[in-house]
Amino acid sequence: MSQILDETDTSTYKLNVRKIVVAVDLSPHSRKTAAYAAAFAKRFGASLTFVHAFEPERITEFTTQEVHEGYEEDKRDTEKELNKLADSVRKTYPDCYAEFRVGDPAREVSLVAEDLQADLIITASHHPGFLGRLFGIDQAPRILHRARCPVLVYHEEEEAA
Repeated sequence: MSQILDETDTSTYKLNVRKIVVAVDLSPHSRKTAAYAAAFAKRFGASLTFVHAFEPERITEFTTQEVHEGYEEDKRDTEKELNKLADSVRKTYPDCYAEFRVGDPAREVSLVAEDLQADLIITASHHPGFLGRLFGIDQAPRILHRARCPVLVYHEEEEAA
């Protein structure tokens, strides 16, 4: 064991983080994750790309034109919210971008990270409990399993009651 440690010279290893992908669902918690990611990126001089994946429209034989138009309106509104988030971060950290996708969140975040050759993905964990994992509500574990780069999971500190 000590031989392995002796052969590993950590003093020469430099952490090189140039591109960071940040998964956001536009909740208040993910906005705090975005602020954390901006502070993290500043330390490294890295670019930030906020990614939001909108669930695909489920079309059935009962889907009406009104339902479809409502979906399209929700999609446009969500994309505007993502751009607003990026704009607000860009005021203090200009190397910031937004990427809106339609599809499975874990898959889309991982694809953006691969496309950009990101050095790191930052995501939030909302439902760390058993039921959240069971029903796939928490995307962090799914992103972790799909990503080909390191993933940092941001947990907000709980306020004292």
